[in-house]
Amino acid sequence: MFYRLLFTLFCYLFSLISYADNIVLPDIGDNAGNISPAEEYRTGEAVIRNIRRAGGVLDDPLIQGYLNELGYRLVAPSETQQLFHFFLIKDTSINAFALPGGFIGINAGLILATKSESELAGVMAHEIAHVTQRHHARQYEQGNNSIPIIAALIAAMVLGSKNNDIGQAALATVAADSAQQQINFTRANEKEADRIGIKLLINAEFNPHGMATFFDTMDKQSRFFGVNVPEFLRSHPVNPARIADARHRASQYTNTLTTNSTSYYLLRTRLQVLASDDKVALLKSFSSMLQTGNYQNKEATRYGYALALMANKKYKEALSQTRILLKKHPELIAYNILKAQIETNAKKYSAAIKTFEKLLTIYPGNNTISLYYVETLLKANKIKLAHSILQTQISSSTKIPELYRLLAETQAKLNKPADSHQSLAEYYYLLGQTHDAIKQLEIGLKSAKIDFYLTSRLEARLNEFKNELLELKTN
Repeated sequence: MFYRLLFTLFCYLFSLISYADNIVLPDIGDNAGNISPAEEYRTGEAVIRNIRRAGGVLDDPLIQGYLNELGYRLVAPSETQQLFHFFLIKDTSINAFALPGGFIGINAGLILATKSESELAGVMAHEIAHVTQRHHARQYEQGNNSIPIIAALIAAMVLGSKNNDIGQAALATVAADSAQQQINFTRANEKEADRIGIKLLINAEFNPHGMATFFDTMDKQSRFFGVNVPEFLRSHPVNPARIADARHRASQYTNTLTTNSTSYYLLRTRLQVLASDDKVALLKSFSSMLQTGNYQNKEATRYGYALALMANKKYKEALSQTRILLKKHPELIAYNILKAQIETNAKKYSAAIKTFEKLLTIYPGNNTISLYYVETLLKANKIKLAHSILQTQISSSTKIPELYRLLAETQAKLNKPADSHQSLAEYYYLLGQTHDAIKQLEIGLKSAKIDFYLTSRLEARLNEFKNELLELKTN
């Protein structure tokens, strides 16, 4: 089993040399019977940690917040008890995928390829259905073997420890543009996901035709792709019959002509800004669009213009544009955070703190707001307040690496070295860097200021990480 996995891994590694820009998920294993939800979650979580290590996840809090809001809007009317984790893949190719345990990845390229929020919701609903119907487990149950540990974790241990460059290259195979192809859902699975996905769409008050419309658009465009067919079409093969079936199912419901939300347009604009390497050209582009009226949504274009102004350190003009946005939507999180970020970058910390405080009275405990707020507090040297906020945000279910990194920074400044190393260990672990996490715990245990309870917590976590690596060696 071990050598077969390594052979598969080497195949991915050498294919990576030719397709370095593509992000590919390895086969997550053999078939198995009686797969528990806990095992599915563990499998999916391991994949995500390694996608992060390969730099494949774009952890932008605002975008993350939008995807979770949209995803749970789709899930809310259903009776499922499954927890979901939606995340953005830093890849311009068109793809989306579901992993065991409720992890659903959406490529930036797919979001930009959609023409409406209902199309994006349609894709997400389809992936949600794969999870709720446990298509992964149903496939594994066709065989008799157990699920192997994710191949990329083995690469991190074996190849990474011998040759860092090879190890990093191997880990880059753990990203996401062919996840569904590797999981290889059956036609029956795909049909079931379409059927349930459309129900999710209508229950969430989206246009039920969104799924079929996106499939149809992709099918028509596929003739122009040549050999570079988007992974979404490889892993979700569409044909006239499947599109017609989706349209027929959608036509049985009242055609809800849902308009795109402001958040959808802001998401697309934010992605464009984050993807740009030329901030000067970006500024000129948004300025031109506003002047000529050549845009899909004026408000989102102004938002992009303000972001571009901030990126070019034109803080006064950026603030002016942001105030125009806030006049229309004074309580919108994205606009208020932008205002506070501009004030922070301009070193107007008192003003930025007031903006965050006001926003938190409207959205108390909001993770996205708190993360940006803490960054401002650290720059303003308000360490104790930053530390206090972070402690309320951190819990056993927290899977946001940046929160742990910021917590480690505050703990170090408050002269709590053992706590700081513990937080850094969690940060590295979430990035798939288990060896580095172990080092942090070992350093923390050697700290002078450490009591019995903290020692026990560090030792327990250290044993968990070491056992995980030991399991990799024995599988």
